[in-house]
Amino acid sequence: MKPTAKMHLSQNVTLTPQLLQSIRLLQLSALELEQEVQDAIENNPLLERDEPEAESHHESEALPNTDVALVAADSTETPVSGCDAEALEKVDADFDWSSAESWSSGEPVEDGEPIEARRAAAPTEDARVAALAQLELVINNSRESQLAVAIIENVDDNGYLERSLEDILADLPPEWDVSLAELESVLETVQGVEPTGFAARDLRECLLLQLQALRAGIPGRNLAERLVGDYLERVAARDFAALRKELIISEQELHRAMELIRTLDPKPGASRVEPAQAVVPDLLVTGVNGDWKVELNPANLPRLRINGLYERMMSAASTAHRGLRDQLQQARWLVRGLEMRHETLLKTARVVFQRQRDFLRNGEEGMMPLTLREVADAISMHESTVCRVTSNKFVQTPWGVYPMKTFFPSQIQGAENETSGIAVRAMIRRIVDGEKASAPLCDGAIAAILARNGVLIARRTIAKYREAMKIAPAKLRRQPSQTYPVMIAS
Repeated sequence: MKPTAKMHLSQNVTLTPQLLQSIRLLQLSALELEQEVQDAIENNPLLERDEPEAESHHESEALPNTDVALVAADSTETPVSGCDAEALEKVDADFDWSSAESWSSGEPVEDGEPIEARRAAAPTEDARVAALAQLELVINNSRESQLAVAIIENVDDNGYLERSLEDILADLPPEWDVSLAELESVLETVQGVEPTGFAARDLRECLLLQLQALRAGIPGRNLAERLVGDYLERVAARDFAALRKELIISEQELHRAMELIRTLDPKPGASRVEPAQAVVPDLLVTGVNGDWKVELNPANLPRLRINGLYERMMSAASTAHRGLRDQLQQARWLVRGLEMRHETLLKTARVVFQRQRDFLRNGEEGMMPLTLREVADAISMHESTVCRVTSNKFVQTPWGVYPMKTFFPSQIQGAENETSGIAVRAMIRRIVDGEKASAPLCDGAIAAILARNGVLIARRTIAKYREAMKIAPAKLRRQPSQTYPVMIAS
């Protein structure tokens, strides 16, 4: 066979470096984006922060035929992200963000490792450190503070006081002149912090402290306190038949008390919790009914621009170092990527809250079902784009701060209208909160109430949602009605 050369034309999509950077910027959270910008400024001398002299206020643009408004990215004098506007026109590559083939499936990777795996683990907080922080707000006496520290220093990792008060008292300096009664009083203060049961001297005291912290009237609480206080060893031995006979109680009463005991934490200090982290929302939804405004949170917008002096010098020079030209190109790509990220986020939020207007008016009971495809079709982009732009983003609404993913609930088709699982859970919570304590509603009764409101849901679905919200069954929510003695005049 004789080799021959042929020419043909074909089209294919290539993931260019600037497109890969734009994909990564799109899905970064606010903290990750700030770190990305900071790293870029440190590594690229042509980039600098754009610090405005005075905070600008932009007028919102009303949406036609709707009660939602937004701050459009192209309706302001400066870009939403605070980037250099002239740099946008100088980017060599333009991106087709609506192309389905422009996106790769799976999780994003950096150097062969998923981004999620590169995040640092969240710090945990020791129960003793947390207790000291709480006591600083309660104790304003230096002497009492010193005694509290002496007690907490003898609390083990499980949250128990491993030494007796007599031994702790013996180790205190004689000049403090502390009595055992004073030390016991301080111990009561220490035991009042979270987690409940902390600094208990044994398991019995730990469980009793947790039971006493429960609100009055919980079914089985009194019997549970009696079982823990007087019969803990027999409870541990599961001698239930003899306990029912001795205490003259029914099997249902004993079962209710045991279920309550099983919810207690025998090692309150061992379960270290992550400290609460303040969430700075990426989007703000403000206004009143009929006049809503959706805008980007200026606190989360990295203000970045290309140094104008360096750029003019490089443009005027006939020859420039290739490394500097590459850094200038990278700076323009980053500026463009940030701008497109913010525009996409704002367009997505506009469509989401057009759909979720009832939520803005009525809260979670007005949450409508929504899919990524609906939003993607409305903004002429691919579903993966919407998925990335809504990941790790938060919105401040009149009802609180929510993750963006919350506004894409699953759909439950009702008899008269459609509703979402989030709305149904809110309805169940409202019905349970309004029921009589002496006659709680069973799952079937809740389903009947929802059906009268046009939402047909099976009883087992009600039970699933109730358990997910940690609402006890009707028989455990029932509280005995209080009776008062009647005085009869003789």
